Amino acid sequence: MHIISQVHSRACLLIEMTTVSEPKRKTCSYSFHREPLTSLIELGSFVTDDRLKSFVGQYGDILTVLKTVVDPVPLQTLLQFYDPELRCFTFQDYQLAPTLEEYSILMNVPVQHQTPFLDVPKEVDFRLIARALRMSVKEVGENWKPCGEVVSLPLKFLLRVARDEAEKGNWEVFHAQLAASIYGIIIFPSMPNFVDHAAISIFIRGNPVPNLLADTYYAIHSRHGKGGAIRCCLPLLFRWFMSLLPVSGPFVDTQSTLKWTQRVMSLTSYNIRWQSYRMDVKDVIMSCGEFRNVPLVGTKGCINYNPVLSLRQLGFVMSRRPLEAE
Repeated sequence: MHIISQVHSRACLLIEMTTVSEPKRKTCSYSFHREPLTSLIELGSFVTDDRLKSFVGQYGDILTVLKTVVDPVPLQTLLQFYDPELRCFTFQDYQLAPTLEEYSILMNVPVQHQTPFLDVPKEVDFRLIARALRMSVKEVGENWKPCGEVVSLPLKFLLRVARDEAEKGNWEVFHAQLAASIYGIIIFPSMPNFVDHAAISIFIRGNPVPNLLADTYYAIHSRHGKGGAIRCCLPLLFRWFMSLLPVSGPFVDTQSTLKWTQRVMSLTSYNIRWQSYRMDVKDVIMSCGEFRNVPLVGTKGCINYNPVLSLRQLGFVMSRRPLEAE
């Protein structure tokens, strides 16, 4: 992968806005279903302050993702501005697009220097899964269930064994089982109340950010113009969007008098918090091999995104319009 360091002169200028009046935007209705998380959140509360540093150091800040309350209205608004050709959200005079670097910061999980593509083995290796989840091969094999077109471990089973380990004080084992449950239900949701093989494979690999970003773009892109359910890591998408929005001024003052769409459409590039937590980003993945953008492979399919449109979010200077090939 090609990486730029510091502020690079080839960073892009915001795409020139045309003076031709834009046709009336077609709106779609999207749904953002989340499974009941009471049992999982309750189990997460077992990670007390004295064990939190160890948990976050090994699995990232996934407990914050678990506890994030998602307001569907901002997400509903955001998706109305998706531009399928550019793979970004185009607003009045600026574009926004989630990046590997931002998701890495929000998750507190680095992007590993390894091939980021997801490879779910066709044959299930119960020994490998048992080792990762700190349980016996027999337990995994007996509880491995088909669910629709995928094979999975029931969440109920994982929560039960994790609670048993917590009661015994086996905290490393408990942490692994709790983290795997969060991966399958929140970060890589597939079937309700099941943790599927793809989520467990990513959990074992330990490099979730590229697959996570892929699933986000794929879910949005595949439902664009059609509406319907958006199945991806909604808490992370929500936190990313909210982190860029103003926290004071007219945008906040009008929250009880104007609709979300009206408030967002009134924003300009001067209102966006471009560097709210991104000041320490020094390296940006810009391309992969001969591709001028970044191809991503997730649990649902493949898609690419264009980091050249997002450099301003990461604190880099925009000095020119992107090339057509970008």
